[in-house]
Amino acid sequence: MSRSSSPPSEDDVAAKLADALQEAVQLMRDAAYAPLAPGADDDVPQASLLQQCLDLCEQHRSRRPEPVRTLHHFACTGGTLISKCLAALPNVQLLSEVDPLSVVHLAPGRPSFAPTDMVTLLRQSTRGTRQDLLIELFQRQIGLVHEDALLQGQRLLVRDHAHSHFCKGPDVPKRPTFRALLPVDMPVLSLVTVRHPLDSYAALIKNDWVHFEPATLDEYCRRYMLFLDSYVDVPVVRYEDFVRDPESTMQQICEILELRFEAQFTDLFSVFQVSGDSGRTGAVIAPRPSTSAASALAGEAHASLWFSRLVGRLGYCHQPDGAAT
Repeated sequence: MSRSSSPPSEDDVAAKLADALQEAVQLMRDAAYAPLAPGADDDVPQASLLQQCLDLCEQHRSRRPEPVRTLHHFACTGGTLISKCLAALPNVQLLSEVDPLSVVHLAPGRPSFAPTDMVTLLRQSTRGTRQDLLIELFQRQIGLVHEDALLQGQRLLVRDHAHSHFCKGPDVPKRPTFRALLPVDMPVLSLVTVRHPLDSYAALIKNDWVHFEPATLDEYCRRYMLFLDSYVDVPVVRYEDFVRDPESTMQQICEILELRFEAQFTDLFSVFQVSGDSGRTGAVIAPRPSTSAASALAGEAHASLWFSRLVGRLGYCHQPDGAAT
């Protein structure tokens, strides 16, 4: 018959607590959460160990949480190139062309095969779905991806698909922008990149990506202005500046997004493959002459009030630099 063990004395409990606190302090030191006060040593009175733990935890909580970085641009504006260059920076995890409310990829009456895409599966379900459910699903998913990126020591960069929102259909739908879809408690650093609208619109025509009505340069510029209005508080970088001086412009982008700059991105960006990579090819970043198709739009540009407003807002001349003659 076993005997009941006697309860530990108060001295024993205090000694075990002191040992646990001392171990916690040492673990925090090893993890480099925060340095101890100058002059502190290992012979710290036991009475102060709990306060040290509380102080260290408070210092850790006071740090700003790691943000999600978001990148926003229209199609055919050089966004893919800039995205790939950002992906070549240390520890950047890029998600390319994200928009949980996009319907561009869906064909009415023809459900697509999407076994891993819960948003598409819900849209194509037998009883449909609600927009608020799609938003909640996206928020949970992006939160999980962000948390995993932190555990892996990565910096999450999400490139949205603004074309789905602003350049599809007879009008721009009244719905949240991608940035507004992110969880409200998630810190965000964002960047908008742009290109001269004559060059980007000409490329849009070439790729047969004019998905709005009326299919005119004036309408394109009107929608471009709505896009910029939606991100009016976000810094803007021009594609032309980037290809003219990649390193300096990338340093500027890294300051905006709080990423570590490495000049080797110019040697590494071409190894990354992302969706939307339909424009320039090759591994050299350099300006290219404007196309004759862009020059052919000069008459339409001259007659467009929205075009004049847009180039003025972005600081462009009416004709792109190096326009073909």
